[in-house]
Amino acid sequence: MKRKSLLLQVIFIIGSLTFFSCSEGNGSQSIEQAHAKLELPEEPDSLQIKSIVLVSRIWGFVKYHHPAFASRSINADAEYFCLLNDILQVPDSMRNDICSKWISELGSYAIRDKEGDGNIEIFNEFNWISDSLLLGKSLSESLMKLRDADPKRNRYVKQTPVNLSYIETQYLDIPQDDVAYRLLGVAKFWNAVDSYSPNRNLTDRPWDDVLAEYIALAFDRSVGFSSLYSKMVSELCDTHVNSWFIPIFGGRIVPLLCRFAEERLFVSDTCSLVGNDLQIGDEIISIDSVRPIDRLKELEPYMPHSNSAVLLRDVSLATLLTRKDEVQIKYLRDGNIYTDSLLSVEAEKFVGRIYDSRYLLKRACFEEVADGIVYIPISALTRADEREMEEVLYQYNRLIIDLRGYPAEFDVIHKLLPDYFFSEERVAARIQIPQAERPGTFKWLEMKTRKTSNPNKLFKGQIVLLVNACTQSMAEYFTMFLQTNSEVVTLGSQTAGADGDVTRIQLPYASFNITGAGICYPDGTNAQRNGVKIDMLVEPSAEGLKHGVDEQLQAAINYLNENCE
Repeated sequence: MKRKSLLLQVIFIIGSLTFFSCSEGNGSQSIEQAHAKLELPEEPDSLQIKSIVLVSRIWGFVKYHHPAFASRSINADAEYFCLLNDILQVPDSMRNDICSKWISELGSYAIRDKEGDGNIEIFNEFNWISDSLLLGKSLSESLMKLRDADPKRNRYVKQTPVNLSYIETQYLDIPQDDVAYRLLGVAKFWNAVDSYSPNRNLTDRPWDDVLAEYIALAFDRSVGFSSLYSKMVSELCDTHVNSWFIPIFGGRIVPLLCRFAEERLFVSDTCSLVGNDLQIGDEIISIDSVRPIDRLKELEPYMPHSNSAVLLRDVSLATLLTRKDEVQIKYLRDGNIYTDSLLSVEAEKFVGRIYDSRYLLKRACFEEVADGIVYIPISALTRADEREMEEVLYQYNRLIIDLRGYPAEFDVIHKLLPDYFFSEERVAARIQIPQAERPGTFKWLEMKTRKTSNPNKLFKGQIVLLVNACTQSMAEYFTMFLQTNSEVVTLGSQTAGADGDVTRIQLPYASFNITGAGICYPDGTNAQRNGVKIDMLVEPSAEGLKHGVDEQLQAAINYLNENCE
């Protein structure tokens, strides 16, 4: 009897391994065919979730390592649906055999040439593939061998000189509650980060622990895809990531600009889109009876941020999101509490105003802010200003460069400023460039300042750089270059911690920006998440915001007056 039962099981296994196949001839089924055949459980149990999580990891690892995915005849998305269907239709004990057979059917491959690996650094060893207890001996050996495969030119990632690009299919006309595509989106994003993101090892939670939560959440149709994706991409702790928190929390906004200090929210600009009695410096006590600090805790999981400074920067906007046309604002002024009803506007129409206020500082390009001290906002400086800048730097020996905005021109740091601030060629930053053809690794690229072409132009005075949470990406890059000047003092508060180039990944329903290359100081200090190095920490205070004072600028002026002749 036992022999007969064993024979039937073997027949069933063999039949299963041949019946559940994604390939048709030398290529994959279409995504439509694979999707139509996929049978997903309505409420998966814990074992099914574990199997889907593991298969999602296997699929992503193979997608980026196997040369079969250099061919346009192999559709990785269709393969994912087929593989899911295969493992969900059979006993859990057969999962590893099915995955082994799938890898085998993708074809043979050559082992890559390891010459030239001296400049390669590994950030992900993919140690899980050696777990033979979890994977079984055959599957584990297949994956470990595949790690050294020559993937050729994978069709889903493309190398660029300072970054890489993700090349994915857009799926826009699909139901938003389609669990199959939700699973595909989760698996795509998690594996892209696992194989190529410089933030992979910088997240608050170990990246290995993230996948299971969002695979399970993808089955919960009560969670909209905007909420699913926003929470998932926020796990990367990357300020460059664009989130969909605006529609999640209402799509309308009270048109005020506010800033947090000491866990309190203050009005920094009353705007003019709707009438109101608020003034700059008023403290917002509640918005429809909800305290700003409580709103922050509600919003935090949906808002990508490299650090707490960026969270406060962005939540100061998001606290004002609403679904209502009119909102009750309670605020404090001069010890008295007032209540006002403010109309809301469509949030998307207000975004441009917010950007201009934060990143395009409305000041003259060259301004004497105190006796003998000239101020330059980086958001206004262009190469066309060279003649005026040369005259200004000749007249003054104390300089404040405000990097609390976005640079007007990238060429300023390489073609305008070097003649005045860089006496020598120095390494300003080291870039971690993920390698498309070798997942889990990056190459180092040194970025150097350009030496002045005319030493007589060099500025010989003291320089203060102003930074805060609005110092992001290119502004952080500029800061690191200027910090190679020995006369520079950096003053302010923590920056955005999103320095490297941006790349974009397309998921079902949506696409997201993410940091594509890591940035470190020459000594190895990571600028990702941390932000730039700061010599003098000056945080905005509640008292300063209440009175509309730029405390960082004032601190810079005081420093120059006290330390420079």
